[in-house]
Amino acid sequence: EVQSGGTPFIRSSVDPCRTCCYTTEIMPMSHMNMAMRTWLERLVPNASHASSVIRRKALSKNVDVILGALATKKATPVSLKELYRFGQDPSLRLHHAQFLHREVPIRVSQRVMELRCLPFRLSESHGVREVIDNYTSYVLDLLTMDPPSTDDQVDMFQRYMKYLLQDNTEVVQTMALGVIQAKRSISKEEIEDFRRLVDLVLVRFFTARIGLRFIIEQFVGSAEYKSGFSGVIESFCNPVHIAQRAAEDATQLCRQHKDIAPRVNFHTPTASFSDDMHFTYIPHHLHYMLTEILKNSMRATVEAHMHKLKGVGINTAAAALALPPIKVVFVAGYEDITIKVIDEGGGIPRSEIKAIWNFFHSTAEAPDSESKDGLHSSEEMGQWVNLIRDERQNDGSSSGSNVLLPPSALAGYGVGLPLSRLFARYFGGDITLSSMEGFGTDAYLHIPRLGSNCEALPAPVQMSPGELDSTYVPYPGYTAY
Repeated sequence: EVQSGGTPFIRSSVDPCRTCCYTTEIMPMSHMNMAMRTWLERLVPNASHASSVIRRKALSKNVDVILGALATKKATPVSLKELYRFGQDPSLRLHHAQFLHREVPIRVSQRVMELRCLPFRLSESHGVREVIDNYTSYVLDLLTMDPPSTDDQVDMFQRYMKYLLQDNTEVVQTMALGVIQAKRSISKEEIEDFRRLVDLVLVRFFTARIGLRFIIEQFVGSAEYKSGFSGVIESFCNPVHIAQRAAEDATQLCRQHKDIAPRVNFHTPTASFSDDMHFTYIPHHLHYMLTEILKNSMRATVEAHMHKLKGVGINTAAAALALPPIKVVFVAGYEDITIKVIDEGGGIPRSEIKAIWNFFHSTAEAPDSESKDGLHSSEEMGQWVNLIRDERQNDGSSSGSNVLLPPSALAGYGVGLPLSRLFARYFGGDITLSSMEGFGTDAYLHIPRLGSNCEALPAPVQMSPGELDSTYVPYPGYTAY
């Protein structure tokens, strides 16, 4: 059995009794790679000495055995502070690449095995099957590659990691469509069990996916120097500026689907746009969470006040003024930055508050489960917008405020809020809702101050992302694949 390990900057973990026990025992990266190659030799004779084509073919024939064996291995814990150092120090880049070459197949295999064992024949739905096939392909690709050992090989590996990220952006939407498709064949007697198990599985799946994408994004992002950043971690992240961009994106989405959008006002009652509001965080995570919250608030506001627009003309300035504005309030506390989004969208009945956090619960009409043409997830949309903004800044053209977004669903999947809360909780934060039915809803986004160099971590994330165990454990009632 290959034990978890890494470079002197990565702790190994040993889990003989299914309890988490961190040790300081170090396995050199070269030895770890040799151990992995020896393990593969036992499964696929001569695999490590064969050409990539022959090796891929041999691995494909044994893919079920390989996925099962990798899925039982323990994901290696990596602290946020260590990842921050990886992003800052180019001399650690080779170690980071070698670590990912070993770690990513383990974590991806765990996700494949979980998806293969979904209840209610959910794994047979087209969307989930597509995710399983794509993830399996990533594992085979990585096992076909030799571990990077030179700068050129690191660059090649980095390009593949970038491809993996880009190819993986629609997983949330694809999974959503798969669940919506499967849900339509569930009887009324089974629907509650279906929802409960789907939530249980998807909280685990998406939490592990956040960690997997984050360690890959950190490696890809560290390939180029960007002032104020270590990889994708920004040392002095300004939540006001990010919220303004998220509001622009949510406004454009709302106008695409509703032809109008309410105004958004920003308030910082205890601080200015100064250093008081700066903290260490991952800006695209924050952008995703705020976009989802603002999308919900805008849709609710437009629908609750549509009667005021009769006779005014929906595309006029007067129509926009007829809608009550959404207020976004920022407060910098000692432990947290808190962002409060206030809307007058009619509120949520108290009996439905808990259901809001269930995956695929939505008050909007569900999208077509047979087609996703022209639609993009908010995660993909955020990466699209950031890419265009970066390109415009690099060539000296105008800001990204007028970027034309790709079409995206305003609502209906029932994924946005639950997934946003997982993003918040992953780094020790949270999202909560307080509603007044008949008036509106207040959404609170709590974000912990991680410290200027990630040294002031909250206790729950001192070993994030590895502290969140992603080892494959079959759920009670699951049928083995």
